[in-house]
Amino acid sequence: MEGDSHRDLDRLIEAVYAAAFDADWTSFRVESLRLICEWAHAPAGAWWTHARDGRHGEFACWPAEREIGESAFAGLDLGIGRREQVLRKADGDLFDGLALAVGHRGSHLRSVLLLERGDCDFDFDALRRAAGHLAQASSLALGQFVKRDEWLQALGRASRGSAALVDSHGVIYASSKRFVELIAAETGQSSMERLPFALPVDTLEDSASFEVGSLHFRLTRDGGLFLLNARRPHPLDVLSPREQEIARALALGKTFKSVAREYQIAISTVANHASRIYRKLGLYRREELVELLRRAVDSKAA
Repeated sequence: MEGDSHRDLDRLIEAVYAAAFDADWTSFRVESLRLICEWAHAPAGAWWTHARDGRHGEFACWPAEREIGESAFAGLDLGIGRREQVLRKADGDLFDGLALAVGHRGSHLRSVLLLERGDCDFDFDALRRAAGHLAQASSLALGQFVKRDEWLQALGRASRGSAALVDSHGVIYASSKRFVELIAAETGQSSMERLPFALPVDTLEDSASFEVGSLHFRLTRDGGLFLLNARRPHPLDVLSPREQEIARALALGKTFKSVAREYQIAISTVANHASRIYRKLGLYRREELVELLRRAVDSKAA
C-alpha cells in the first residue's frame, strides 16, 4: 500500500461518504468496510461501533465467509489514550494485522477497526486518515436516518419528527433535535448518551408501543438497532387507527363518499365511524374537529 497515491485515498474517502448517503445503516457498514479492505489490500476486516463506556455495539465484518466474530475485539488493549495496536497471530490474535480506534467527532461513540495484513505493508498515516473519515461518515449515516423522520414531519406527518436510533441497552447512536427536546422536557435529562429509562423487554422482538410519563413511544427493530419515535399525547389517541384515519380525512374537508371510496368501505360505515369519532372526542361539528387538529399541530410546532 506504500505506493498508493493520495488520489487513491481521496477516491476511497469519496466512496465511503457516498455509501453513507446512498445505503441504509447496515449495508453502509459492510460496503464501506469492503472499500477500506480492498484499498488497503487487507484480506479481511471487522468494524465495531460502541459507546465509549459500553461493551455492546454494532458489529460488521468483511468478507462474510470469514465469520469474524465480536470476540476478536475482546483481547484488544485500546483503552483511553491508545488508538493503535499491532495484531500478531503468534500472540493469540485472530490474525496478523492492525487495530485502530477512532472517536466519533462530537459524539460519545467510538469505532474500532481491525484489518488483516495482506501482501503489502500498511501505510499507517493513510490508514489513520481513512479510519477517521470512516467514523465521521458513519455518524452522518446515522444522522441521515433519524432526520428522515424530521422530513416526514415537515411534509405533514404530525406523528413523526422525533426519532432516535438506540440499542437494546438504551445507548443512543443518533437522535433528532426534536427527540432530545422532548426527552429533556419530560425527564430533565439533556445529556443524550443513554436513555433515562429502560426499554420494556417485551417490546424488543419486532415493534411495539409504550409510554413513559406523558410521552408516547413507538419502537421498531432496524437491523441490530431500534428506531425509537417519541411524541406528546395527541387528541386522537382515544380513537382506533381506522377512526384516526377517517378523522383526519374529514378534517381535510373530504366527503363521506370520497372517504368511503379511498378506504373501500360503505358510505354508511363512514357515517358510523364519524358518529363514534365525534362522541369520543366530545365534538358536534366538523369545524370543531378541524380546530382540534389545528391546535394539536400548532402545539407540536411550538
